[in-house]
Amino acid sequence: MIILRAIVFLNGDYSKQTCELPEHGDLIVAVDGGAKYLLDNSIVPHIFVGDADSIERDTLEKLQTMGCKIYLYPQDKDKIDAQLAIEKALELGASQILIRGWQGERIDMILALIYVMCKYSDFRIIAKDDNLEMGVIRTEAELEACAGEKWSILPICGDATGITLEGFKYPLTDANMFCHEPFGVSNTTLTGTVRISVKKGMVVYFRWIKEPL
Repeated sequence: MIILRAIVFLNGDYSKQTCELPEHGDLIVAVDGGAKYLLDNSIVPHIFVGDADSIERDTLEKLQTMGCKIYLYPQDKDKIDAQLAIEKALELGASQILIRGWQGERIDMILALIYVMCKYSDFRIIAKDDNLEMGVIRTEAELEACAGEKWSILPICGDATGITLEGFKYPLTDANMFCHEPFGVSNTTLTGTVRISVKKGMVVYFRWIKEPL
């Protein structure tokens, strides 16, 4: 199988999400309870990754009979399941990773996911649900947008310098962002694409596809 992209389905909140239909060449990765969401939508994942603490044993057995390869890990471990899934997808040849079902009540897990995305920022990894897209930038990127969207750009894993923002109501040119001065919250896009560049450090962007309450 030639992998063009991996779609990782985490055990998050899917109550207001549209099912992500895979394209030819996509590697479908189920992470623990994310497998139930896939099966409920008649999608069989190629691989399962996790410690199975949020999935029923019969669901796991059903996946095996349907041809899904199981990568099972102990519950006592030093990595979150999302990191294990990202590492396995990269190991299998993915250069792009789309993460679904990443939102939920566990803000600590969301922060942990951001740090993992920082670790693998050489690869294009995006966490995206119907209302919000999140990604990490360490050099530069031109990103899809719609005029009038709300975006926040914040330094992550330390201060960031030499930041340039183009296509925003509040642009920046070679500016510095410090963790204790998060002034990049609630910017607004003006065009259909935006450009974000960083000379040193990393930033995380939050693109509100649907206006937050």
